[in-house]
Amino acid sequence: MKPLNAQAPCPCGQTASFASCCQPVIQGLRHAESAEQLMRSRYSAHACAALDYLMASWWPEQRAEINPADVAHWVEGSDWLRLDVLKTEAGQHHDCEGWVEFIAYYRKRPQPLSSSHSEGLESHAERSYFRKLDERWYFVDGVDLPPSSQPKKLGRNDPCPCGSGKKFKRCCG
Repeated sequence: MKPLNAQAPCPCGQTASFASCCQPVIQGLRHAESAEQLMRSRYSAHACAALDYLMASWWPEQRAEINPADVAHWVEGSDWLRLDVLKTEAGQHHDCEGWVEFIAYYRKRPQPLSSSHSEGLESHAERSYFRKLDERWYFVDGVDLPPSSQPKKLGRNDPCPCGSGKKFKRCCG
């Protein structure tokens, strides 16, 4: 797990600090209280490369089919920049299942010995399905959102989606 400043704003986009938002969920000190909170904590786990938490928060039957090396490659090969939650359906404390639509922004890191230089800003838009088992929320599966619901291609002079306040060309572009 790579260290994040516990007092900095949480990577999930909430105004609370990482220490009071997603960090206790990732560390197992408390469980996510909703599908959205689990989804946000999973995004923060991508940002701090908490691979054990990502695997443990998958629905048990799905977890058996996941290749941890593939997850590690994607998580550790990217800089996670911002999360936008678009919509939630159900997934509250009293529910048994829920859905969360989101867009995660990230930048791929250059890979050593690779001829591909895909270092630009990327986004991943998904509708994720969550289910509760024994009062704990788990990520079950997700489907990519259609291109019409994904963000437009950023121009060089657009504000950077990482939230720095700089133009895209001067920041993550």
